[in-house]
Amino acid sequence: MVRRLQPLLLAVLLTACALPAAAEEPRPERKVHSAGARTDTLSSPSREVYRVAILELEKNDWTIQRADSARGQIVTQWKKMDHPLARLVFRDIQARCVVDVMALSATSTEVRFRGGLAGPDDLDQSAAFGLAQTAYRKAAERWMDRVRATLAAPATAANSGSR
Repeated sequence: MVRRLQPLLLAVLLTACALPAAAEEPRPERKVHSAGARTDTLSSPSREVYRVAILELEKNDWTIQRADSARGQIVTQWKKMDHPLARLVFRDIQARCVVDVMALSATSTEVRFRGGLAGPDDLDQSAAFGLAQTAYRKAAERWMDRVRATLAAPATAANSGSR
């Protein structure tokens, strides 16, 4: 009986191997891990900071999922993490940004940049998780520096638009 089933089993096995992996099994659930937060106070009106924050995210290939100017919150869509070593170690790690812009006065604004990393449940148990967090924190610092520089540039006031 086993010999008669061998060709059938071989055919089923070959067919299964030919299917793309996504068709065989559903993508496992992702767990979101904090990549840290960075808060800074900028000497600019909140409306201008909000506009520049979106501009600088979009310059870095982030797609804005939600921008709520009344709440002063910007949320990006998830995207694959760019850092080559993080991609090598984690393969399918994704990142997202949430930016909160809060007026402290007419000319002073607090900006809080929060990052999330999505990956397997045990992502935070990996020895390389610190690498992913560090890469993300450095990117957040560079983003904040670009926001600050754009706000300081003389053309910023002339390009005022709102979202």
